Amino acid sequence: KENFGYDGGMRFGRFTMARGFANMQVAQYREDIAGITGMTVTKMDAWQTVTTLFLAVGAALSCAGRIGMHGAAPPGWYCALFSGCIFMSVMFNGTSLWLSMHASLRAQCAATSLLTRKVRLPIPSMGQLDQARVFGSSYEKQEWRDIFRV
Repeated sequence: KENFGYDGGMRFGRFTMARGFANMQVAQYREDIAGITGMTVTKMDAWQTVTTLFLAVGAALSCAGRIGMHGAAPPGWYCALFSGCIFMSVMFNGTSLWLSMHASLRAQCAATSLLTRKVRLPIPSMGQLDQARVFGSSYEKQEWRDIFRV
């Protein structure tokens, strides 16, 4: 009967050790998800800052009125070309800002979705806990060959 109790303790120890290893494995998965999505969010936030500064420069250049304020005015085609280039850069920078915001938010949403739906902690069910533990009364219910097993 002592051997039966010792075996039950070892079985539950093996169960808790396996659960600990599974928890550590899931923690590594969760850390990987946080690292990958965090890298994307950090890069996109940096792009948002740069793009906002470029938009400010484009606004400052377009609000100046015309080129050559302190001298002779350049030809009209040159002013039109200059304004067209500034407005195209503002358009592309606005698109870049929108896409970087979208990518940053999408990476955060993906991290949340993965952490809450796919990579969950392996919490044992009551059936698994009942299977891992053993009662002293089950000593009488075992096979005769299991009693002599060492």
